[in-house]
Amino acid sequence: VIIPTKNELFHLDFNGNSHGWIVGDKGLVLASTDAGKTWSTQNSGVPRALFAVNFRDDNNGFAVGGGGTIIRTTDGGNTWIKVENAFPDTLKRVSFADDKNGWAVGHNGTILLTSDKGRTWVKQSSGVKGDFYGLFISKKSGCAVGEKGNVVTYKR
Repeated sequence: VIIPTKNELFHLDFNGNSHGWIVGDKGLVLASTDAGKTWSTQNSGVPRALFAVNFRDDNNGFAVGGGGTIIRTTDGGNTWIKVENAFPDTLKRVSFADDKNGWAVGHNGTILLTSDKGRTWVKQSSGVKGDFYGLFISKKSGCAVGEKGNVVTYKR
């Protein structure tokens, strides 16, 4: 597989069998519509590293990264929009439980929640000072994991 970049690649997400996205250093977003056989560059509009990407369907997706960067798309990544975020900590993962409710986690115990399809994000208290690197969210529960063995769980 030929990838049109030499930038570091950090995360990928596939929606179904054919549509996929990769994010990486310097705001890199790559997209595939043929199950990863070919990849094209999408313009993220941000210079910071993007560490995670999450798509709910072929159109609606999010990416998070350095300096609290959050970007969203409603057209499969043809257009990425930067979401204003007052929290500057680097974000490492993003995931949505459904079309409206999503979470992002990152450095310094940061946990952000959205309940309006990612238009606005609110900081949640984690009680953790270390960094979070992993995230799982479903409609009924969630879990964030990170530095020094930190594990934070959520149940509805």
